[in-house]
Amino acid sequence: MAGVQAQAWRGGAYAVRARSTATTLADVSQAQEVERSVVRGWFMRGTLQLVAVEDAGPLLGLLGPKLIKDTERRYGELGLTEAIRAEAADVLEEHLLSHGPTGRAALADLLVKAGLIEEPRGQAVYALIRHTGLLGRLCYGPGHDKDETWVAVRDWLGKPLVLEGDVEDLARRYLTAYGPATARDFATWSGLPVPAARAGVKAVATESFEIEGDVLLAVEDLPGSEAVRLLGEFDAYLLGYQDRRHALAKEYQRKVYPGGGMLRPAVVRGGRVIGTWRHADRSYELFGPRVDLADELADLARFAG
Repeated sequence: MAGVQAQAWRGGAYAVRARSTATTLADVSQAQEVERSVVRGWFMRGTLQLVAVEDAGPLLGLLGPKLIKDTERRYGELGLTEAIRAEAADVLEEHLLSHGPTGRAALADLLVKAGLIEEPRGQAVYALIRHTGLLGRLCYGPGHDKDETWVAVRDWLGKPLVLEGDVEDLARRYLTAYGPATARDFATWSGLPVPAARAGVKAVATESFEIEGDVLLAVEDLPGSEAVRLLGEFDAYLLGYQDRRHALAKEYQRKVYPGGGMLRPAVVRGGRVIGTWRHADRSYELFGPRVDLADELADLARFAG
C-alpha cells in the first residue's frame, strides 16, 4: 500500500488491523515507537501517513518538492518566507538532535526565541514543523494525540533519509493495492502531477477494464471478495481515489463524509460501503439489510486488547 492514512493515529492503527490477522494496537505502537520500523510523517497528498521506514526516503524524494511548492501560497499567507523556513528547519533539527522527542509547545517557544515567529500559537508553528518533515529532517516520535512529539530523523532512525524515488515503482505498488484505478486516481492519492502519474501508470499497467464508461487500469486481475471489514476513520480505501462512486452510493456519502474534512469509520462488504460504526462503543448503522458483524466486532476487541 506504500502507507496508511494516519491523520488520526488511531485511524492508521485500525487500517493495519483491517489488513492483517493477528496484529494488535500495541504492536502498531511498538513498530513506530520501539522497533522504529514504521514512520509517521507527511507523505502522500502531504497528509499524515504511517509508512515503512524503507519507503520514507523514496516517497519524500518523489513527493516532497511538489508538496512544498503546493504549500507556497499558504506559507505566504503565514509570512513564512523561504529564508524563514530554511532557518526554522535548521533550528528544529538541531534542537531535536540535542534534546530528543519534543512536543509542540516547546518547539513553538523555540521558534519564538529564534525570532522566526512572533507568537507560540497559530498555524505557523505546525506549518514549519510540517515543512521540516517534508524535507525529511523530522518525523513523529513517541506519544499520540495530545502527547505527540517530534524527533530528528537522523537521531530516531540512526541515519538520514535518502530522498530518491521512482514513479513507476510507486505506480506499480499503487495499482497492486488500489487497482483497478485511473491515472487521475493515482495522482489524487499520491499528490504527483497528473502527467507524471499518467506516465507511471501507463508504464506498469498490464490489465484494463471499462466500468461505466471509465477505463481503469491494474497490474493483475485479482479475484473479488465478499468479506466484511470495519474500516477505521480516514481509511485509505476511501481516500485512494479521485472518485469513490463505485464503492459508496451517492445517497450515503454524507453519512460517511459529514463535512469539515471528516471521514467516519465505515462498514464495507465486497468492496462497497454498507454502513458506518463508532470507535467509542462499537455501535453501527447499516444502510440496508442486516449483516453479521460478530466476527469483525470480536476482532476489534481483540485488536484493542
